[in-house]
Amino acid sequence: MDKLVFSVHEFMAIMGHLDENLGGRPASETSVYTEWFEQWKALDARLEQLPMMERADMLFDGKLTINAITEPHLKEVIGVVEAQIAMHEQLIADDDEDADPEDLETWQNRRKELKELLGSENWRDEAG
Repeated sequence: MDKLVFSVHEFMAIMGHLDENLGGRPASETSVYTEWFEQWKALDARLEQLPMMERADMLFDGKLTINAITEPHLKEVIGVVEAQIAMHEQLIADDDEDADPEDLETWQNRRKELKELLGSENWRDEAG
C-alpha cells in the first residue's frame, strides 16, 4: 500500500478529535486512537518543548508517515476528517474569526485522498 503522509498538524488534529470524543473514557483496543496513542503523546511532548515559531514550523511543515493502516482504521480516520470538514464549514457559516477556507479545502482534499485509497484495489499491506 502507499504510505499515508500527514502534516503534523493533521495528525495532531485527528488524535485531538478522537481524544476529545472519548471524554476520558478508555479507547477500544481496535481504535486507531489506541494504535497511534504512543506516537501522538511523544510528538505532543516534543512540540511542547519547542519555541513558538519552531512549533508552528513543525506543525505545518513537518510530516508524519503511517506505513500501514487497516481498513477499519482508515474508515475511522475518514470519519474524523469528515468531522473536521463539518467543523470548518460551520466556522465559515458562522463567520467565526477562526474560519479559514484554506483549512476547509485542506481537509476536503485529505478526505478525497483517503476515500480514493479506501476505494482502490490493493491498498492494504498484504505482507502482514
